Amino acid sequence: MVSLENKTDAEIDQWIANHERGEQTRSTLYQELIVERNRRHGKGLEITTSVAAITKAAKEGRYISYADLAAANELSLSKARLKMNGKHGHLGDLLAFSHSHAMPLLTAMVVEKAHIESGEMDAGPLKTFVEGARRLGVSVSDPEAFLKQCQAECFEWAKTQSDAIDVTEATDAADATDATDATDAVEE
Repeated sequence: MVSLENKTDAEIDQWIANHERGEQTRSTLYQELIVERNRRHGKGLEITTSVAAITKAAKEGRYISYADLAAANELSLSKARLKMNGKHGHLGDLLAFSHSHAMPLLTAMVVEKAHIESGEMDAGPLKTFVEGARRLGVSVSDPEAFLKQCQAECFEWAKTQSDAIDVTEATDAADATDATDATDAVEE
């Protein structure tokens, strides 16, 4: 196991990028890197809390708004919104986390309040979602159809989840490789 606490943000980002380029996004080390980056930059937005909130919404057959996701993390939308997007954004880390743990792409469920009934995304968020999926090696030809497919997968997956979401169980389901092998494969 590699100690990440003494690594710089730049080193963490480089390792994450190397894993993505090397299609090693299901490795144990990649999972740890994503969690570490979120720990450093999430500032109150926790991956496990967000996974539980999105899964609960999907289990109930509904989408979740940015405001509701912030509230699940005990933050106001005004404090959380800027931390959700952009470099080191929580939604990007959450997308990578869900993919690396062989979950559906859970961020497909997070939409503007105006689209909470339809699940649609405006052009900007949809573009960001698709770019994130492509970065993880997912092929996308029709962004809107892809979004709907991901949302359907989230709804189906959520039905199989217990009320108490344990993301460590999802780690066992992922096709993870040994952290040492992954480190060797992506170091430059």
